[in-house]
Amino acid sequence: MPLIRKTQAGSDSYGHTWPEDGAVVEVDDPEQVAALLAIPDGGFSEVTPTTRDERAEFAEASPELDAPKSGGRRGRRPASVE
Repeated sequence: MPLIRKTQAGSDSYGHTWPEDGAVVEVDDPEQVAALLAIPDGGFSEVTPTTRDERAEFAEASPELDAPKSGGRRGRRPASVE
């Protein structure tokens, strides 16, 4: 199931709720995922866990809970280009 992050807390018309900024929820329907990602400036993005620990943490998340509170990465700095 795709994991969708929303930059600002809120909900969608499909009944999913992001309780706080940056929260992640599972969205079962691929059409709903596509619709959310297509919203200009909607703040939706798909989360792809890259490590075994992240996959395990996200697998335990439920639609009512946000992203893992500890041990999860918040983001990466881009590599400097010189």
